Amino acid sequence: MKRPTFSEGIIVAVLASLVVTIAFTVLSTFFPTRWLLHIMIAGVSFAYVCYLLVRSQEKTGRLIVLAVWSIVTIATGLFSPSTLITLFIHVGLIWLVRALYYYTSLTIALIDLGLSLFAIAAAIWTLMYTNSLFLSVWCFFLVQALFVVLPVDLKSALQKSGKQAGTDKPLTDDTFENAYHSAKVALRQLTTQR
Repeated sequence: MKRPTFSEGIIVAVLASLVVTIAFTVLSTFFPTRWLLHIMIAGVSFAYVCYLLVRSQEKTGRLIVLAVWSIVTIATGLFSPSTLITLFIHVGLIWLVRALYYYTSLTIALIDLGLSLFAIAAAIWTLMYTNSLFLSVWCFFLVQALFVVLPVDLKSALQKSGKQAGTDKPLTDDTFENAYHSAKVALRQLTTQR
């Protein structure tokens, strides 16, 4: 199965936003808000982790990931003092699944962590300024959908960009040499185009 696409991410964002908004609106009359938010964060996190596992090409360790997710979710539900900490823990679990199943480079996984933190910031900012749960969840998952543009491996991405720049020389393991060589190729292209 191939990697998820950005259009899939948009569909996931809309579906998650609709489900969360409708469920929160209906259930908020019956349950306390704090408890309901913890349950909804866990439910959406579980659904998104399952989506990531289904769309991953890696087949090993899925039951272990779900078992670890369950243990962390139960511990978070029992001991988490705030909804924000619960949110960060579940986003961390989502990031960990993506780091394990979609990337082979630590650098790319750390870039994805930054993307996840930006998604939280975008969701909180949206909630503060619009007071709309739908828009907040949508913004979070829309930013999360950008993970598909990150390459699987940094080295292969550098090699691919070197080939696209019109170079015949293979890239080396030295980062400075690669950057220097890419700059020379770009400069040569700029000077020959005029």
